[in-house]
Amino acid sequence: MRETLGPPPQRPGGIEMGAPLLSVLLVSWNTREQTRQCLDSLASTADPDLDYEVVAVDNGSSDGSAELLADQPRVRLIRNKHNNGFAAAVNQAYRRANGQLILLLTSDIRLHPGALSRMVDHLRERPEVAGVSPLYLNPDGTVQAHYVQQPSFAATIALVTALRRLPGFRQALHRFQLRGEDFTRPRQLASGSCVLLRRRVLGQQTILDETFPVYWNDVVLARQLDQAGHEMWMLPDAVVTHSRGASTRLLGPTIRSRHLLGSLVGYLRMTQPRHRLPVFRAALLADHLVKRLLGRPVRLGLGDLLAALRGDVGPLPAGDTRDWVVLFSRTRWSVDGHPTMLGQLASGQRLLFVDPPGRRPRWRCEVSPIGSAAWHAIAPTALPLGDSVPLVNWINRRIAAGALRGWLDRHAGARLLRLDDERARPVLGRLGEDELLPAGAPRPMERSGRG
Repeated sequence: MRETLGPPPQRPGGIEMGAPLLSVLLVSWNTREQTRQCLDSLASTADPDLDYEVVAVDNGSSDGSAELLADQPRVRLIRNKHNNGFAAAVNQAYRRANGQLILLLTSDIRLHPGALSRMVDHLRERPEVAGVSPLYLNPDGTVQAHYVQQPSFAATIALVTALRRLPGFRQALHRFQLRGEDFTRPRQLASGSCVLLRRRVLGQQTILDETFPVYWNDVVLARQLDQAGHEMWMLPDAVVTHSRGASTRLLGPTIRSRHLLGSLVGYLRMTQPRHRLPVFRAALLADHLVKRLLGRPVRLGLGDLLAALRGDVGPLPAGDTRDWVVLFSRTRWSVDGHPTMLGQLASGQRLLFVDPPGRRPRWRCEVSPIGSAAWHAIAPTALPLGDSVPLVNWINRRIAAGALRGWLDRHAGARLLRLDDERARPVLGRLGEDELLPAGAPRPMERSGRG
């Protein structure tokens, strides 16, 4: 039954009159195409009678995202000169919003017909409910369990260490990830990528805790709402497609991992007994050491790992965030020998061309620009005879990968590894690469995720 109307004038569900019913808060960072698709789906799914505004914050994009938003008739745009983080940008938009309902929306969401109206109707019909989220689908149409859970201590360790392989930790992680759960019926679940909230359950000036710039801020919000006794629901008949990873992918693996781990430490500091944080840190350091001893790839170098374990997420990148195509070539770079290489790059890509190891030992790693979208790398060669002795080649390639990763860690952007030289296979997993490309021309990559 809908709530009875009375003074002050209200819409059904306890929503005051005189302001837009709905404010959509949208954050953008170098996801122009995803942002366009998101806005198109919003316009097509909204009921013609739905009174809504869009307050968008662009976090210093360099790909035309801000210009796209500025041309949209329903959008009020806030332009930041730098990437202030997702949480800060949401709060900026919230302070400019006038709606009695607040829709947090990331640029990688595409709403299906009727999704938004179904969510609004649910809040009108259930005044005791504080917020609703949709059913998430992957781009291939499968169900995506993209909902906020409060992780157990065991789940947090399993999330970031190899202990996830042990039965107890594996089960805790699967519970946190909602493996095998039923999403075919309405149930109490929270989310952060697409969630419709009543303004009255939120703070006056902020929604998200800005000490969690990119990750875990939605978990903190869900925890605060739950502690205040507010219900959050998931509706299976409100459907969206969610392509995960756009803006966060552009951070690059080192910055992304440091933010994820550093914010997790902050969450544990907020929610767990004090004695558990040293246990968590010891587990992470032991995991790092064992992987190093076994020659396994690690997410972070020791310096970044120690900073993250202190809760220091580090700065967010600014400037160029194009993808890197890291090409290990059979031959050395020459303008005459590789005339078409740069022309094969997509508009959102940069090339790091890596020469094969030299015949003589050298310890310096030199990287120099060879155009606006390409760099030439001469990696260290520790030992001679790498062409003929497989073990020597393996050693040389591993050392070269470590030096190149150090350079890439200082530059934002996803990493797409391409091996035109089969002898370079020992570098696999050592560069923090996001994807292995087949040998041949670089190809464009679809970007998706939190803006």
